[in-house]
Order: sequence, then C-alpha cells, then structure tokens
Amino acid sequence: MQAETLKNGRVAAFLNRSALCLLMLPAACLFWALHAYPPRDACLLCLILATYLWPFAGVLFLVSAGFHTGTAGRPREKGTRWREAHGH
Repeated sequence: MQAETLKNGRVAAFLNRSALCLLMLPAACLFWALHAYPPRDACLLCLILATYLWPFAGVLFLVSAGFHTGTAGRPREKGTRWREAHGH
C-alpha cells in the first residue's frame, strides 16, 4: 500500500511539474520571440502558443489531482486519537 501511495505521489508530482512547464513556455517563447520578431508579431505568437498549451496544462492539473496523496487519512487519525484519549 505504501509503495502504491509513493508511486501515485511521484506521478502527481511529475504531472504537476509538466503542467507548470507548459504554463511557463509561452513566457519563455516571448523572451525569444522579442529578439527575433517585431513586438506585435512576438506577442501574437505567444498568445497563440498559450491558447493551445494552457488547456492541455489544465487537463494535466486535473489528472494529477486524481493521483494526489495528500491528507485524506490525517483527520481520521486525529479523531481516533481524540476518542482514545477520552475513553471511547
């Protein structure tokens, strides 16, 4: 069970990092394009790139949320500790 949780955590981290890279890619493209093209064309190129990449990054964020291994078990532990401390 712990190996599966660790594997899910790694997959979620990979998908999150991939999505963040896709979100930053148009900004990196803008820095490159400003030196290669006129400013209007550079901005248009980056806007088009962002239009196609950001929905894909959003899908990656949603898929990574399914692999998230956060604090689902922690509230139960607090509840059982509280019940044990009070004799329940």
